[in-house]
Amino acid sequence: MKFFDKGNPTIMDTSKGRLYLFYITFESGMQVVKIGKASGKDSVDRMMQIQRDYFKKNRCTFLCRIKRDRPVEDVFAYETALHHFFADYRYTAKTPFDGSTELFVVHPDAATDVYEYLLEHGVDSLEGMEFDPDAYVEEVDQLPF
Repeated sequence: MKFFDKGNPTIMDTSKGRLYLFYITFESGMQVVKIGKASGKDSVDRMMQIQRDYFKKNRCTFLCRIKRDRPVEDVFAYETALHHFFADYRYTAKTPFDGSTELFVVHPDAATDVYEYLLEHGVDSLEGMEFDPDAYVEEVDQLPF
């Protein structure tokens, strides 16, 4: 996020940023997707902020993979669109930590597909679309024993 415009040091520019998807696996094995926005050239700093706060509250860390991280104009609108789209799958952490309100229990491929669709078709493209979580469930053959 750029805090000051060169022409007027009192104007904040919050429209530019990076839209990211983090795939997080907690110590318990629980897997979630974090959908968020970050300032700067990449979302690594944001990931480290979240990891640090989680560690301070839980005395352990989680596995985190950055799956998507792209610059976006009007990043807040895109982030909000994704949050609304996956709202029924929001995960509430037992112990809140920085960024914990933006966690969703969805298949990572589903989050990635919707992210890509949104960036390709625009911020209003998810209006009226429905999410079918069963489309991402893998069929597993019977075990041989």
